[in-house]
Amino acid sequence: MSKKLPYFIFLLFTLSYLSSCTTNNEKEIKSVEELSIKVKLLKSTFESVNMDDVKFAKDSYKTNMDKISMYHVSDTIEYDFAHTLSLYKGVKKTGKNLNENYRTNKKNIEMLILQLDKLKIDIENNAIQKDSIQSFIDFETKNVTKLSDDIGTFVTNCEYILETHDAYAEKVRGYTVAFK
Repeated sequence: MSKKLPYFIFLLFTLSYLSSCTTNNEKEIKSVEELSIKVKLLKSTFESVNMDDVKFAKDSYKTNMDKISMYHVSDTIEYDFAHTLSLYKGVKKTGKNLNENYRTNKKNIEMLILQLDKLKIDIENNAIQKDSIQSFIDFETKNVTKLSDDIGTFVTNCEYILETHDAYAEKVRGYTVAFK
């Protein structure tokens, strides 16, 4: 019995060590899964923007403004026309970096989805020290919040361009016809 006791103690310590290594990180995994769901919802919102319509609105703006600059004399602008033009110029201001923002947001969505998938796998495989897991989750939460803000701004800008186009493009086009 005395020869088996050291083996038994060794086996007991080994099992307790192994069981401590396979800690249950269900709460942390659930947090990462929730972040992944948020990013996928943001992706869906981002993809709901019809960029062809936005491009058409921006192109129509450029065409209309080119015609106006060719046909009208700035001294003879009436108040209603000037007011409409002022509102319509919001398309140019809002659409300034829109294509770049589109590419950046698309890349950030894809990258964040990959990061969260890898973080989840690392947590499941205990590849991250237990005391560091929350720091990684906090970092990714900040990334999701930033992405949410960026996509919110992008979608709002696209909606503004489309609404402004719908409200003023025909009026401005009518002015260009009147100038001929």
